[in-house]
Amino acid sequence: MLDIENLVRSGEPQQVGDVELIPQTNVLQIKLRGHNAGLVWNRPRAVLLRRPDGQETILPVKDITRTIIWGMLAGGILGAVLIGLMKREK
Repeated sequence: MLDIENLVRSGEPQQVGDVELIPQTNVLQIKLRGHNAGLVWNRPRAVLLRRPDGQETILPVKDITRTIIWGMLAGGILGAVLIGLMKREK
């Protein structure tokens, strides 16, 4: 019924001076079989630095937006629980 894939994709390499930068992203794909519908969710993952001597370094990317959204969700749930407790006391 559902096809779920979690992939790591690399973007177009960018040359900055003598260093090549390659962005990477996590892709979550959810497709409904038999229907032309689905969901694609992209999140930043890392930037791969490739130096001329062949050395590669992975710089992880912190997804601030995701952290903020989870914080907003937690605040909303906490607010709903507190309002429920305050109404229960009356």
